[in-house]
Formats: sequence, C-alpha cells, structure tokens
Amino acid sequence: MKSYPMTISELSNKYKNGQINLDPPYQRKPAWKTKQRKLLLSSLFNGVPIPSLIFHKYFDNKKKQEIYDVLDGKQRIETILHFIKLHKIKGESQLWVEFIDPHTNKKDTLFYKDISSKKVHKKYTNILEKFWGYELPIIEYEILTDFFGRNVASKEVFIRINSTGSPLKKHEIRHARYSGKFFKLGDELEKKYSKLFVNRWKILSTGDVERYLLHEFILELCTAIHLNSYSDRRTKLEELLSRHKWTRKDILKIKKVFIKIISWISAIFPKDSIMHTRFKNKSDFYSLFIVLVKFLNDGYVSDDGKSNKIAGNFLLGFSKQIQRLEPKIKAFDSPKLSSSERKLLSYVISTKQSTDDIKNREMRHSYLLSILKGGFILKKDAKRTFDPNVRDLLWTEITQKQKNPKCPNPLKNKKCKRYLTYDDAQVDHKHPWIKGGKTTLRNAQLICSSCNSSKGKK
Repeated sequence: MKSYPMTISELSNKYKNGQINLDPPYQRKPAWKTKQRKLLLSSLFNGVPIPSLIFHKYFDNKKKQEIYDVLDGKQRIETILHFIKLHKIKGESQLWVEFIDPHTNKKDTLFYKDISSKKVHKKYTNILEKFWGYELPIIEYEILTDFFGRNVASKEVFIRINSTGSPLKKHEIRHARYSGKFFKLGDELEKKYSKLFVNRWKILSTGDVERYLLHEFILELCTAIHLNSYSDRRTKLEELLSRHKWTRKDILKIKKVFIKIISWISAIFPKDSIMHTRFKNKSDFYSLFIVLVKFLNDGYVSDDGKSNKIAGNFLLGFSKQIQRLEPKIKAFDSPKLSSSERKLLSYVISTKQSTDDIKNREMRHSYLLSILKGGFILKKDAKRTFDPNVRDLLWTEITQKQKNPKCPNPLKNKKCKRYLTYDDAQVDHKHPWIKGGKTTLRNAQLICSSCNSSKGKK
C-alpha cells in the first residue's frame, strides 16, 4: 500500500486517458448535493485539507494500461472533474467556487472559465497554476492482505471504509457486496421497467433509482415470486443473494411471472390509473403484487377484460374509502368509526409504520386476498355458487353507472322488486349453471331476491 500526493492536473490527465474508474461494480451512484460539492471546492481554494482518495490499482490487459478503481473519494473526484467540465454529473448545474478575495477580504465567486481567463489570472496571481498544482492525498494499493495473510476483496474494502459524509445505507452495502444471476435479473428488470415505476406509476422517484432502491424493490418482488409469499423485511432477499444457488431455469421462471404480473396490473389499471389509487405507494403495491402472484399460481386467469375492469374499479373505490378514513385515525384510538370503517382500520395502520414488517405485510395480504378473491376467474371452474365477494364487485360496478340500479328481471317475473338494493341483491348466472353456464364474472349479474327465487324454481 502506498501513500503519495497527486495533483489535480495529474488526476485530470489520468481521467482523460481512461485510467480513473469512477464506477467499479460495487461503487454507488452520486450521493452528494450541490452544497457539499461547493464546500469541497471552497476547501481547495481556501487551503483546507481534504480526506485521502483511495484507489485500487491493477493492470488491464485489454487496455494495456494501469487502471485505478475508486474505492473512496468518488464524490470528491466527480466534483473536481465536473467543475473543470471533464465529467458531467446528471442533474447538477455548473459549479462555482466561493473564496475570500485577498485584496478586499470580501467573498468572491468564480467559475472554471473565470479562473482560466487572463484577466482573473492576472488579478489572482497564478491562480490557475495553483489550482492545477493542488496536491490531493492518495492511498493506493494493488494487493491488500489482513493480519493472517489473506487477500481482501476490493468490494469489502469499499464497504468497510464507509467514511465519507454520506455513509452507505444497508441497501447500498447489499448492492456493493452481491452479484450473480439473481442480482443481474434485478438489473435487467430495472432497465425494462424503470420508466414505468418512476415516470408513469410514480411508485419510486429518480432519487430512489440513484440510491439503488428501485433495484432492491424489484428484487424484493422477485423474492416474493420465488417464495410464492411475502417475507419479513429483506431477510429472505439477503439469503437469496448470498447463499442460494440459482439455475437459469429458476431465473427464467421468476422473470416470466414478473412480466406477467406487471401486465396484469396494467390491465387492472389501464392508462396508468394506478396513480389515482393508494397502490402507487410501495407498501400497497407490494401487497397487491404478491396477491396477484398467489392468484396466478392458483390458476386464476389474468387476461379476462371484464373481471380486470371490475377489479380496477373496486380498488379505486377501496382507495377512496381509505382516503376518507385516514384523517379520522388518531393515535390508534378511533371510537367514532363505523363498523365498515373499523374493518379497514388495521389495513391503514399497517401502511403507516414498519411497512415491511412481516405482521403488517401479512395483514395487508390477507385483507386484499379476501376482498379480491371473488373478482377473478379460475381456469377450471366446477363451482355452482359465486364467491360472496362477487356481489360487492358487481355492486361497485353497477352503482357507478346507475344511482338507482334496476333489476334486469330476466324471466319477466311479475313479483320483481324493480330496483335493487345492496342487502336484497343476489348474484345469478345469466346462462344457467345447470345448462353449462360458467361461474365467472362474464356470466354473472345482480338480480333481486324475488327474481332469483323465481328463476330457481324454473
């Protein structure tokens, strides 16, 4: 291991030659804000020492030159390179430096083009040469060993350093430490669905992408597909990344199901209408995703247009119910809630804190599973009776079209009650089950109790 100074001019030349690797696989994305970058530049110009940059040096046989992987100091190097216009930081505007004018003792600000100009160069004697000659402290190693003579991997050095102003978060450590088939599947799906999750559905933000949170969320969904269930926080994800032996067949199966579920959600919420529901929240989206995985594995059909439309309308209504309920909930004590609102209380609470705790995930899963189960169609249907939830789904659909829904009176029953009420409405097969009619939403209708009993007799 070596320690030595490297001037900004030398750093610039090595970067131009392709020798400075800012993004080894374990490195994180930009974490600094503009304020931090300006403070660094101010330190340089005001003579304040900055922490050492740590490089892993090795010879690249393809490029036929020495390469320096940046283990610590990426944010500092990026800031300097961005200032001198060699490296563009996404989302960062042109930087300037603030310092004290030695002639007036007042603050002054300069851009790189300013210090390069002859006028400024003359005012501040040799300022450009001093900038290029500023010595950055470097720690460089080629092969690092512990006290027992064992080699230490670069990614472990990167993780353990963790000494900058923005310490690594747990998900960033996972991103640095792991690789393999499952990890790469997350990369592939993130690339495919990033715009959908961020720009259209707004489930995560651009900042979340930069901090690898989208990648980790996608891997959590893939974990649930593999388990066919929810899991506690990210315990299982850690296990699958570190110890599970993945086969190509496993990966392809997860990928196929993931794509299928995303298509199903798109069908339930056409034209990105999910944005108008609470399912754009990560915790709710996770629970809905896992419920659909369960349905798919149990043989439910995902491409029935009518059932998907009804389910979408029902979930939109469900979201509005929750929205009206949330202001009433105070410190888990809500004595003024109606009985129907109390049923939703535990669901709402499960989305407020420790959302990825297994108890909260279990609660949301069970609730969504119960209210949606009757709204989807089994591939093989030998049932005669409809699930009780079908009535709620049909009622939601019909009342959105009619304020006072009428009974269709399929057999012209003289005792028909004409108008439907929620308590009296009953689910009926349009084409009789006994004559081959299927127990599906496409073959379901609401009729009054009188018409249903009359039809039953015939």
